[in-house]
Amino acid sequence: TYYADNKEIQQSNLQKKIDLCVQAESLQESTEWKSTSDTLINLQKEWKTIGPVPRKQSEKSWKRFRKACDHFFNRKAEYFANLDTSYEDNLKAKISVIEELEAFEPGQDIQTAFDRLKELQRKWTEIGYVPFNKKDEITNRYRNALNKEFDKLKIGDDDKTILKYKNKLDNL
Repeated sequence: TYYADNKEIQQSNLQKKIDLCVQAESLQESTEWKSTSDTLINLQKEWKTIGPVPRKQSEKSWKRFRKACDHFFNRKAEYFANLDTSYEDNLKAKISVIEELEAFEPGQDIQTAFDRLKELQRKWTEIGYVPFNKKDEITNRYRNALNKEFDKLKIGDDDKTILKYKNKLDNL
């Protein structure tokens, strides 16, 4: 009776683990990194609480479950590694825009100079995100350089306000 009950319990546990494998496999291609990570971690915790399974099936079911989890977490790590390199590229591009601003010469025609500054602003906004720890530093440097160039244009305060407002509308 003991062995029959034990075998029945092991079969029940095997079915629970197979269900967890199916759930993990259904999530392995997800791109919702945070929620899927949490779900898979919970599935892994649940896996540990399930009792023994028949010896012949134990290793096979574990490898199946592990493969699905590893596949997702490897994809997640690859995604965020690529994201970090794109942030570094964006940082270099934004530094290039700042250097253009710092070397900017307005010339005689205020409207042409203003249009060139607007173009630099457009380039800046199109570039994208930079590493979080550099964000404030690079943004402040950009704003200071841009404000300095607008001040060089010697536009009256009323005209400046109108131009900034038009610029905001264009950006929206």
